[in-house]
Amino acid sequence: MKEAKRPLNEEIRARNVQVITDDWENLWTMPLKEAREKASDLWLDLMEIWRKDDIVIVKMLDYGKYLYKLKKQDQKNKQKSKTPELKTIRITFNISDHDLDIKKKQAHGFAEDWNPLKVSLMMRWRENQYSDLAKTKMANFVKSLEDIYKVEKDIMHTWNTISVSLKTIK
Repeated sequence: MKEAKRPLNEEIRARNVQVITDDWENLWTMPLKEAREKASDLWLDLMEIWRKDDIVIVKMLDYGKYLYKLKKQDQKNKQKSKTPELKTIRITFNISDHDLDIKKKQAHGFAEDWNPLKVSLMMRWRENQYSDLAKTKMANFVKSLEDIYKVEKDIMHTWNTISVSLKTIK
């Protein structure tokens, strides 16, 4: 969230101001002209931080550093705000081509939100005999998602489940 631009240096309109230093030390009330001179002697800027009626509080600070800190804080907040959620798609050994296309569209939707994906194929009873065919079916499905996902962990076969972890391409 961006805050409204606060008046700086020559934009401040008041006769007397209460001045606070960069490390929040109070320099008491003084005429605005004197506060501007003190700030320029220290190569700092004056920024209005609070105003009510005829009371104006200004802070002496390096405005470039202030903007840099705000930018860095915004970047940190963006990183923390959205963590990708692991999505799972389950396919079966006897899945039809149309159903596979629907699963691909679902994977494309997950990729738009930058979510990692886990694809699993469960085999039942006699399907376990055809684990080679199941692995090729899984490999073909993963290959069809190459444009948006890359393989993070190779295809793993455990008991009656074949799974693979995919990561979005950034």
